[in-house]
Amino acid sequence: MQLTENRPEEQYFIHSLDPDAIQIVEDRYSRSLILSPIEGVREWAVESVDALEASHFAPILEWSPDVVLLASGRTQRFPSREIQFEMLRNNIGLEVMTLEAAARTFNVLASEDRRVVAALIWEPAAY
Repeated sequence: MQLTENRPEEQYFIHSLDPDAIQIVEDRYSRSLILSPIEGVREWAVESVDALEASHFAPILEWSPDVVLLASGRTQRFPSREIQFEMLRNNIGLEVMTLEAAARTFNVLASEDRRVVAALIWEPAAY
């Protein structure tokens, strides 16, 4: 799925998502990561929604987003209530969606100059 759109050069965006990788600007990744349109990309040591702990959100909180798009892989799976409450305590919206939906939504919100962070749990597509 190609998501190319004309973007300012100083902003990070998701160029495309295919079964083997997610392309952010010109770099390809096949692992979980967090992404901010301004701060860029950081590796994120999370392999599944079930493994999420509040401590995994510490680097996300450093960026002070208004909303976090949690991509739970290729299918939508929700984190524990503890995670959801942690985001509420920090006044941050949490939207849970698939990788494909998060990629599209991230680009739209970033183009509107919203303070968004995508927390992308990588999962290759099943063939």
